[in-house]
Amino acid sequence: MKKTLFILFLVVELFAQQNPFDINQFMLAEAYEQQGNYSKAIEIIEQLYTKDTQNPNYFNKLVNLYITSKNFDAAVSLLNSRIKMFPQDPDNYGQLGSVYYMMGDYKKAKDVWEIPLAKTNRNSMNFRVIANYAIERRAFETAIEFLNRGKKESDDPTMYSFDLGELYSLTMQYENASKEYCELLKKNPGLYSTVEAKIFSFINKPEALQPTIKVVSSYQSQDVVFKLLLAKLMVEDKKYDKAFELYIEVDKIQNTGGQLLIDYANFLFNEEKFQLAKEAYEFIIKNFPESKQIPSAKLGLTKTLESLTLQEFRKLNPEWKTFYSTVYLTEEKTQKILSAYKEVIDLYKHSEIAIEARYRSALILYYVNNKPEKAIEQLNEIINLYPTSTYFPKALIELGNIYLQTAQIEIAKEKYLSAQNSSRVFEDDRNIASLQLSKVLASEGNFNAAIESLKKITFNLKNDLTNDALEFSLIMNTAKNDSSNLVKFCKAEIFTEQKNFTSAKSIYEEIALNPQAFVLHSICKLRSAEMELALNNYPEALKKLGAIVDEEEKNIYSDKALYLTAKIYEYGIIDLSKAIESYQKLLGRFPKSIYLDEARERIQHLREKMKEGKTDV
Repeated sequence: MKKTLFILFLVVELFAQQNPFDINQFMLAEAYEQQGNYSKAIEIIEQLYTKDTQNPNYFNKLVNLYITSKNFDAAVSLLNSRIKMFPQDPDNYGQLGSVYYMMGDYKKAKDVWEIPLAKTNRNSMNFRVIANYAIERRAFETAIEFLNRGKKESDDPTMYSFDLGELYSLTMQYENASKEYCELLKKNPGLYSTVEAKIFSFINKPEALQPTIKVVSSYQSQDVVFKLLLAKLMVEDKKYDKAFELYIEVDKIQNTGGQLLIDYANFLFNEEKFQLAKEAYEFIIKNFPESKQIPSAKLGLTKTLESLTLQEFRKLNPEWKTFYSTVYLTEEKTQKILSAYKEVIDLYKHSEIAIEARYRSALILYYVNNKPEKAIEQLNEIINLYPTSTYFPKALIELGNIYLQTAQIEIAKEKYLSAQNSSRVFEDDRNIASLQLSKVLASEGNFNAAIESLKKITFNLKNDLTNDALEFSLIMNTAKNDSSNLVKFCKAEIFTEQKNFTSAKSIYEEIALNPQAFVLHSICKLRSAEMELALNNYPEALKKLGAIVDEEEKNIYSDKALYLTAKIYEYGIIDLSKAIESYQKLLGRFPKSIYLDEARERIQHLREKMKEGKTDV
């Protein structure tokens, strides 16, 4: 920034020394240049330059005008005269060589560029200056040659190594790029963060990873930073076991007490590599029993066991449906997880880790085991004992969900309102509480209060919850004049959340057939089909979805109806050909649908399955 201001100051100073007429002439020339009238611009600047050959603004403008207008001979003549005036300035040779390069005389360009590099009293920085001119002309191999020569002569080769690394990666010479960066790191391990960033800027390009791993592996014995870098490259190569072995070595050398390993275990968990995360957490617990990381490791291990169990749980449930009746696991299936969470709760009483363990236990008990009473007990413990915990509003929301789904509406409202107004609540949690509360209030006909609750939602367009809130807000605002049908619709939504699909379906169908409720027709037709799907009535669901698809732009849910049709054929009826056909129709008929990316992915997946002769999806 300071350099830019200094240059700007010099330019202002130079112009300040000129008379107003010359300044106006220069600005007139620039105007002609912008219009593409180069001959007039050149004529003016040539006159100005003749009057003041020392002015760099006139010189640079004239060179650029000659080049832009492809008057290369004039540019060569001007630059040669400039070199006679300033023979020590490498930029003049750089520009002259560039002109010859643009003329197609590559040998002459190289010869000119060599001149400031051949002088006995040259500055080693000249190699970088001239290399930059070669780079501008995309003469990358020539630039690499100049930089390598400059690196040998310079007292500070670091800057050359960075330039070479960039050029090698640009020209897809990834092995050479890696060598440059590794040599830098070998001489100065303190440059680790910079070198890592440079290497990872090209590591995802085709054919870059393996050569880089090969080079970094050869430097392993030089310093621990190379083991750390190699571990991260192994993660990129999806060799997670090898990465873990390297992290163990680094942790031992750096004596971090397992911190590096817990970070890696958490990474594996977040990447849903649950079996590997489990092994990592178990290693930490076994080998660092006195570490301050043990509470985090034990909680992480239990969450990982939970995730492994949930994978089994999800296989039992048709998550491809919008709504469905849950198939629960017995408590015996989750006993190991619940026991592990209880151990964390008992060991680290009153800590945030113990509170999270209690919260997660409640989620398992309710959503996986269908034990609402036991879940309520755990959640009430959090609310009664830990009002300052970040899990306090989360516990209130889950209590609200349980009471709502078990038809205890008044208590549910109370819990959502408390969560919404909590001083500890995060934005996402407040949004959930506000949306749930607005649905309950609307089902009671309290539309004003429902709308006020919706106003508390912070809209983040990348958030799925925002889409639900926007959809509900749109329904509320468009259908509020038809209050009786709107109340019915909102009651049906509550029935749906309570998994009372038969009762919900009856209401949706009633509204869809009511001519007075035309504003709600589209959503109710879709919901009616989704209820058939939830009740496993596939033929009736397909019939209703097909009618919605045929409405096309008259029903804003037409693309979703076709998407659900494809899902039924793929997962419900298991007719892969018809599933592919439906996905293809979605691509053709609804080019702006939010389901396009998934449709393309499923088409490819199903075609591969059919080639293999498999019907499981």
